[in-house]
Amino acid sequence: MSGADKTLDLPRASDLPKWMGALRDRYLTTETGQFVLHGNVYDCVLAGGRMWSMQQFLDAFFAPSDKMVVHYDPGRGVWFAKPEHAQRAAKVLIEGGYFTEARLAARVGIEKAKAGLLGEAVAREVSLERDPAVVLPLLEALLVRRDVPCAVIVHYAEMVAPDGPAGNLSFNDRTAAATLHRWSLWDEVVRSDNVVMLLTSSLPDLARRVTRNPRVGLLHVPLPGAVERARFLAHIRPTLDAAKGDQLTRITAGLQLRQIQDVLSLGEPVRAQAPLAPVDAQTTVSEIFASPAPVNVPVEAIAQRKKEILEQECAGLIEVIEPNHDFSVVGGNAPIKAALMRIADHIRAGRRSQVPMGVLLVGPMGTGKSFVAEAFARESGLAAIKLKNFRDKWVGSTEANLEKVLDVIEGLGEILVIIDEGDRSIGAGGDSDGGVNSRVMARLKEFMSDTSHRGRIVFVMMTNRPDKLDTDLKRPGRFDLKIPFFHPEDATERAAILRAQVRRHKVDADLPDNALLPILQGLEGYAAADLEALVLLAWDDFCSDVVPKTLAEKPAQLTAEYLAQAVADYMPTRERDMVRYMELLAVSEASNRRLLPERFAVWGIDQIATELETARRRALSR
Repeated sequence: MSGADKTLDLPRASDLPKWMGALRDRYLTTETGQFVLHGNVYDCVLAGGRMWSMQQFLDAFFAPSDKMVVHYDPGRGVWFAKPEHAQRAAKVLIEGGYFTEARLAARVGIEKAKAGLLGEAVAREVSLERDPAVVLPLLEALLVRRDVPCAVIVHYAEMVAPDGPAGNLSFNDRTAAATLHRWSLWDEVVRSDNVVMLLTSSLPDLARRVTRNPRVGLLHVPLPGAVERARFLAHIRPTLDAAKGDQLTRITAGLQLRQIQDVLSLGEPVRAQAPLAPVDAQTTVSEIFASPAPVNVPVEAIAQRKKEILEQECAGLIEVIEPNHDFSVVGGNAPIKAALMRIADHIRAGRRSQVPMGVLLVGPMGTGKSFVAEAFARESGLAAIKLKNFRDKWVGSTEANLEKVLDVIEGLGEILVIIDEGDRSIGAGGDSDGGVNSRVMARLKEFMSDTSHRGRIVFVMMTNRPDKLDTDLKRPGRFDLKIPFFHPEDATERAAILRAQVRRHKVDADLPDNALLPILQGLEGYAAADLEALVLLAWDDFCSDVVPKTLAEKPAQLTAEYLAQAVADYMPTRERDMVRYMELLAVSEASNRRLLPERFAVWGIDQIATELETARRRALSR
């Protein structure tokens, strides 16, 4: 990492990160003197043509202003950016009565004290202090001096002033939050050319007395974007050509620069060998990689390591999925596959405006919604994650979990976000949760309707009870396309699904139509999951030498007789009223009539409503 120098003017650097530019502009044009940086705050920063740690970057940023820069980390203590800053602090703290000159002189000796080197003593004294109850008054003594402007940087601010109900917080925690809140309002601080920066990786963990104060500037530090990742990769791997560089840039989406440095070390030790490429608003990824010679990089190993990092960082919140099937193993559902293939074509061709913000898959259980969603992920070429239940019993944890997940999704960029059983994972919560559910839903809806995500971030949610979802969540602009799923309509459709399952499970079978269709003719109401169960049951009988009574000996392949034996043995669901209700919910939610079977496509809106209400009473009255 490079250090600062006196000639570098970081505040005016052409490649200054947007979040820092926003802080600079708000600080210069308003009376805001306190800022919260949240998100990816402990990563490397690329600016001024160099790579910095966050601490080095902030020190260098404030260097041209000649502010005294003081850092506080509750795990490390207090330290100053430069020795001369500690010397200034010594003068202020002695004049303010915080330390006596004799006490400081005893720390460094008479000769150094006479030479005016009391800053060394102050640095030693305050470096031992970790308790916010001690440190915050010390920092306040520095902030109120108008003749010595300073920048106070608090690392891990959520450890200093944690969020939570007042009754659950200690007196010191409440006092720390009140102190930080008062600094943002106090004229002695705001108008003294001072600035306070609070760093936290999780905004919901920081006291909301601070984060919801309009006098505090909230600035999100995102995960590195494509150009930033490419610039970093070209810096640490100058032998990358455009093709390999572009590939690695896509693969490393969603990772911090530090994590990219870690995964790149799978090939060989990482050493910075080239200056950072200059960039502007029009710079593309391919332009950054200048080497004409291709280099061998273990792409698969890097992708696997990335998967491990993301799942560890979002433990229990997301699952990175790599579907191993496409639409070739999805039987039937021709209108559905056609609609999703059209979207996949738009994504691959870069026609972002024609890609829906989200797709809602609705229909009874067992109709193949999850299976089709994963096949769509494979067809679209997008990376895919499955969003798990991020709700937590601890105060503030649910919101923090959601923010962590959304940060990762934003960083991943071109991503398919799959939400299974959306009525449970998203629709849960009530009025007795202290408003957590309403805040979570508001944040999720805000993210899902952000039009800058169109064509890059596609949500796919599956549910058999869309009536339990927030109505506003289902509207166009969040879920532009709602696809209904039904049980197969006739024996021909059931045969198509069954054969797809035979291919999927690599079953060696001989099932001609004239033998198969009569067996499937009477299986009305069987879902795709039921047909899969029949295939697996018949295959198990075949492999276990359970020969049907209709055969004299075991054949070379699984035949229709095995399937007939499985049909006779299998017991499907008896919840017919609930299945009918879910089926009609799918009809009522469908975006387009072309996606409905003919028996439903001819219904009018009034008939759908009447049939749905009748089915609801029958299903829910039991």
